[in-house]
Parts: sequence; C-alpha cells; structure tokens
Amino acid sequence: MSFEQDRRSIYERRRNILYLVANYLSSMGLHQTRQALIDETHLTTEYEVCDNIDLDTMYQDFCSYFLLKFGKQPRIVKRTESVGPLPTVPRKLSGARRKPPQPSLKPDSLATGGEELQSLRITPGILPGGNPNDHTEGPPAPVVPYANPKLLVRLQDHFTSEWKDLAEEVCRDLIRKDLRQHWSNVKGLAGPIKVLKESVIAPLEHPELFVGLAQPWRCVLLHGAPGTGKTLLARTLCSETRESVTFFSTTASTLISKWRGESEKLIRVLYEVAKFYAPSIIFVDEFDSLASRRDSIREHEASKRFKNEFLSLIDGLESAAASEPTPADGRDRVFLLASTNLPWELDPAFLRRFERKILVDLPTPDGRKELIEHLLPTVTAWPEQEIQQIVTLSEGWTGDEVRLACKEASMMVLRNKINDRRTISGRVEQEELAFAMLRKAFEQLRPGCVELAQKHRDWSQRYGTQLLD
Repeated sequence: MSFEQDRRSIYERRRNILYLVANYLSSMGLHQTRQALIDETHLTTEYEVCDNIDLDTMYQDFCSYFLLKFGKQPRIVKRTESVGPLPTVPRKLSGARRKPPQPSLKPDSLATGGEELQSLRITPGILPGGNPNDHTEGPPAPVVPYANPKLLVRLQDHFTSEWKDLAEEVCRDLIRKDLRQHWSNVKGLAGPIKVLKESVIAPLEHPELFVGLAQPWRCVLLHGAPGTGKTLLARTLCSETRESVTFFSTTASTLISKWRGESEKLIRVLYEVAKFYAPSIIFVDEFDSLASRRDSIREHEASKRFKNEFLSLIDGLESAAASEPTPADGRDRVFLLASTNLPWELDPAFLRRFERKILVDLPTPDGRKELIEHLLPTVTAWPEQEIQQIVTLSEGWTGDEVRLACKEASMMVLRNKINDRRTISGRVEQEELAFAMLRKAFEQLRPGCVELAQKHRDWSQRYGTQLLD
C-alpha cells in the first residue's frame, strides 16, 4: 500500500467513526451534542450511515469476537480515583469560513421515538426545525422533545435473537404520532370518559393514592352499537397520554399467524414489549374477533391455544403478583382497553377478566345537542326552538349518524357555492347554513342501530358495569 493510499484509508476510517457517532447521538436524542459535533468536524450531508450499521451492533460484534478469541469479555472503561463530571475542553473560536454543505439526493431522516427498532439511514447535518444551509455560529435550533423518552432504548438489547423479529413486528402497531383529539371534543360520553381517566390518567398523576386493594383498573371493555364513539374514546386517550404512556393499537392481522405456535408467541411478545415500555396501553378494536367462545364446534385448536395464552397473560401468575399492596408507580403496568359491537360473542373467561364493562350508549338529547353545536358552531345563534326540532329528528341516532347529517348540511352549502360559481362571475360571498338545510339533511337519514342498542342495554343490565353518578 502506498503512502497516499494509507493516508486516505486513515482519513476514511476517522470520517466513518464521526458519522457513526453522529448517528448514535441522534438515535439517543442527544441533538445538541450532535450539533456540537457537526459544528466542530464540519460533517455534511454528502455521506450517510448505511443500513444495519450502528455503534451498538459494532460494539456487540467486537465483544463476541473478543470473547471467542480470548475467552473473556473485553474491558472498555475502568474506574479512576477521581469522582465527578468530566473536565470540559474550552472550544476554540476560528474565524475561518466554513465549507458549505453539499446537497443530499435523499431526504434527511431523523430517528424518532420507537423508530430505533428499524435500521434507518441517518443523514447527519440537519436538525429538526433547522435550516440545512444555515451553519453560522450561534445557539442550536430548538429540538422538539420525544413523546416518550423510554422509546429511545433499543429492544435488541433486551430480547433474544429468536424474538427480535417478532418484537419489531409488534412495534409496528405502536402509535407514535399525535392524533390531535381532546376530551373536550367528545360529547355525550361523560361516563366512559370518567372510567378511562380513573384507569390511566389518575394513577399517573397521583400514584401514592392507588395502594393495596385500590389498584387502578387493568382491563376495561367498551361495548355498544357501531358509531357510538368507542374508537373515538381510544384515540382521545392516546392523544391525552402520549407524553407519558406508550400506546399500542393492535388488530387480528398482527396477532394471528398461519405458522403453528407463532400467534401465541406474538401475543406474549406484545405483552413483554408493553411491559418494557410501561406504562403502556394495549387497545384491541373489534375484540370479538380474537376472543370468541372456545366451546364452538368450529373452533380450531390453534385458536384455542392463542386464547389460552392471552388469558394467562391478562390474569396469570405475574399479573397476580402485581396486585400486592405497593404504590402503582406504573413501572410494569399494562392497561388493556378493548372495544366490541358483539359482547355476547365473547368467551366468559375474557369477560371475567374485564374489571369494567362499560356501555357506550346512544347519545342523549343533551348529548346530541352538544354534538351538533360542536360540529356546526353557527347553530348556537339559532333560536332554541329550532335546535330542539333538530334534536328531536335525531332521536335514536348514534353519534356518527349525527356527524353524517351535519356533514350533509355542510355539503349543501358547498353545492350552492359551486352552482353560484358557474352562473355568477367574480367573488362568491360565504353563505351561512340555514335551518331548512339542516332540517332537510336530518330528514334524509334514518337511524340504523335502535334494535342493536336496546340489545346492548339488556346485556349491560345482566353482565355490564352500571355507572353511578
């Protein structure tokens, strides 16, 4: 190897190390430290770390090689006599002009909470909210914090190689984005909201109160006719707790596998991952697709094994040990929230494990009025008699049916504007919603869940939880 080739090899090795360090700092959320490294080393977007390459993987490979060669683990750090923070090195100010960054052909991708489970291509050089061409001196750009700092920890370090792929598959159901729902947007469901706040939010705010027998609810079942707001409650709970709780929204497509024994492993890995990222919420929509009766003639053996594993995880030996008289600090707390339109199809063993079975009923007249005023704020200025007529027309409707009628009224206003654009030139003035339009929109629809809602009320009287004011 010539001198020039040797010097180039040393340069490439040092450059690659710097990009690896920048990648690692980004995955750990140390954005200010990463920006300081970029400022001092002048890293650009000309290069990026390749797939499946990071410092954690290289460290583990080195330890495995060292153990295989020498029969012992390598010592990376050693204790010193002094105790305290590392001494800081004063930063040298240089008046030299910095080299402008080279444009990158690929978009800059930054590791967000939970995305460290996948092998990402990280482009060092640009921070979120910053300008890629701005490399002037000054304080770093503000960094948006992660929703849940625990998601920065890599699952690969805590799971065996056999379950790594299953853990990554389960984590695809992890909700990372803000769904932008608030309790104030949910109308007419004060009872279920109270139960969800008591089960999740109150133990986080006052863990010292939930001691002994007064442990927070672990399993809650929401049942009711389609369109009453069960999934809306789950979305709102996800948005209101995203800063402190990990939310999994799983379905049968994730947990059911055609391979023998893999479905049981998936549900166990889901609970293990949820405990690892605790406090966590596991939301299962259409729960009857996973927990139907086991005494059916058409029940397959694989489905029985999956349900038996699910039951043992919900209320097994480990969960029984968690009910000891200790404060509910949430370190390994997993809250199961399920919704179904067919609660009478569920297996009795699953029903027993749900501590609260809440009926999400059709909205009351006051609830329908609040919902209409929330969807169409202009109706608040109408006479009370006109609003009551609309509320009477919506008797027996679900919340989603009321939303569809309000949407149809808005579409009527939109159609009138489109017709005016065809005949009248110039600017079109905004047309307000008229009472006749809203009445016509509500007269076009018919309630479709009256009988099913009554069946839910009868079932709730026999097996459900009665909410008392």
